[in-house]
Amino acid sequence: MAATQIDVGGYKLAAEITGSGAPTVVFSSGLGDAGEAWDATVATLESSVRLVTYARAGIGDSESLPDSTTPPRSFGATAEELHRLLAAADIEGPYVVVGHSIGAVIAQLFAAQWPQGIAGLVLVDPSDVQLWLDVENPKLVIADGDRDDHASFDVKLGAEEVAASRRSLHVPSVVITSRVGRWLESKTPDLWRPFSLEALDNRWQSGHRTLAADLGATQRVAEVGGHYVQNDQPELVAGAIDELVRLASRARL
Repeated sequence: MAATQIDVGGYKLAAEITGSGAPTVVFSSGLGDAGEAWDATVATLESSVRLVTYARAGIGDSESLPDSTTPPRSFGATAEELHRLLAAADIEGPYVVVGHSIGAVIAQLFAAQWPQGIAGLVLVDPSDVQLWLDVENPKLVIADGDRDDHASFDVKLGAEEVAASRRSLHVPSVVITSRVGRWLESKTPDLWRPFSLEALDNRWQSGHRTLAADLGATQRVAEVGGHYVQNDQPELVAGAIDELVRLASRARL
């Protein structure tokens, strides 16, 4: 299906809106990823509801931010961008928000900012933003994709936002973690010094356990694949979404 171009305030984002029925499942992709990052999971879903995938500014078929001199933005700004997109498309809640990697961070901030519209939250291998600051060569800015007109994120500000949003929303939530040992296969160990790959793997698993506890969420750990759990084990992600959709549907009865 061709993407719809939706004006979110001076620039347009490419979004695909399919199906009908509540709750609406909204997908938030990782760094540089557009909506196709969710194709395997969408194909595995049993739920028949409205689905929204999209690309942030400077990604895929979306336009870039209007001002080329725009400084690195916060994750909260991208959550607001998503909120404007849903409003412009006249898509009201309740939402089951599903995010991967940095997209999971954005989903967490979106849910914390507009909790009244949230029916469920699924975070797929969410990024450890603080890790980029804890390495020997801290990464203060990260690019959101590889287009010349890509947007960027302010990592320090992002880490502060993530910390402030770690609270239970009192809605069904799931944190899905990539398999134990995934980090041991990293091809870029030098980027993560002084941490060993074993330490990184332990930090990733324990960090997700803590995040799940803080959000009042359940945690599920993948058995195969890598960081893109939604591609490598789509039935795990689709199953979590279907479960939250069913719970939200019952709550509306």
